[in-house]
Amino acid sequence: MDKIKEIRKILEKSSNPLFFYDDDPDGLVSYLLLKRKYKKGTGVIIRVRGMHGVDEDELYLRKIEENHPDVVVFLDKPTLTQEIFDKIDVKNKIWIDHHEPVKVKDVLYYNSLIEDKKNNPVSYICYQIVENDLWLAAVGVTADWSTALFKDFKKEYPEMVENLKGAVKPDDVLYNTKLGELSRRFSFMIKGKTKDVRNIVNLLIKIKDPYEILEKKSKEGEELYDKSQKGMKEYNLFLKKALNEEKDSGVLVFKYHSETMSYTSELANELIHRNPDAVVLVARDTEEQVRVSLRSGENGINIPKMLKSIFNEMEGDGGGHIHASAASIHEKDFNKFVEKVKKYVKE
Repeated sequence: MDKIKEIRKILEKSSNPLFFYDDDPDGLVSYLLLKRKYKKGTGVIIRVRGMHGVDEDELYLRKIEENHPDVVVFLDKPTLTQEIFDKIDVKNKIWIDHHEPVKVKDVLYYNSLIEDKKNNPVSYICYQIVENDLWLAAVGVTADWSTALFKDFKKEYPEMVENLKGAVKPDDVLYNTKLGELSRRFSFMIKGKTKDVRNIVNLLIKIKDPYEILEKKSKEGEELYDKSQKGMKEYNLFLKKALNEEKDSGVLVFKYHSETMSYTSELANELIHRNPDAVVLVARDTEEQVRVSLRSGENGINIPKMLKSIFNEMEGDGGGHIHASAASIHEKDFNKFVEKVKKYVKE
């Protein structure tokens, strides 16, 4: 907990923090928790996976030069290196993460896999820092397939999880409760252009409780609900098609095309919830590259280990958590990649 206190102290004393956060609900909520608590600084959503020709390190350096921060905070970003930290000429650098740990110096690095010995999401760590907004933290934690705040949330908002009894699994919360619905709506809210996401963030900063959104009890809540509803409608069309796909060799494959939005991660999550004994592979065409989300059940294969084995034999890259990872491959290699996944699962 000493690092939590140190992070808290630095943020309290800072005058102009700059927050870089991942473009999923865990990253978004992590930023919101810190912004709502300290009421200062600038947030930058990082979604370079979908931006062709964008160098992630150059983006960080450009935003730092534009904002002149006294503290730089990275939230839920697994691909940082010592090289980028060496280039950042800011005294206080904080990195909060829960992906595979790495060794870095001259950075205040909090990784829950090291500090907590658990894969607690970044929104859970940020909740420890701010000790505020339990409902908001629970949204981020639930979206990242964790029940770390479930008991505390149930005491304060029992009606939002009333249909779950006894021991609960993360995906039960995500797909069978009002808390899960809100978590999924957060994911759909931040689909679209970055300038639109800024508006969504500004609205979310004003929300006082979960019912403002779910029951559209305020102007801001209604706007956020309507924004998420648009994404949900398109998502459900893809989900309906995906549910008709047959498993082959224990692998469920669904490939789709969308010009505007990516639902790859969300589709993969729901498909593994409905097919816990399968390996799920969801792919979206993005010009020459194909972005793939892969999932396995809690007793299933180690996906990063599988990807490492496959990419020793073909071009591509990927990684992530043991049962939830992403990969990027060339369109011409997609069928080859699928066959290698099936072969690995069979073995």
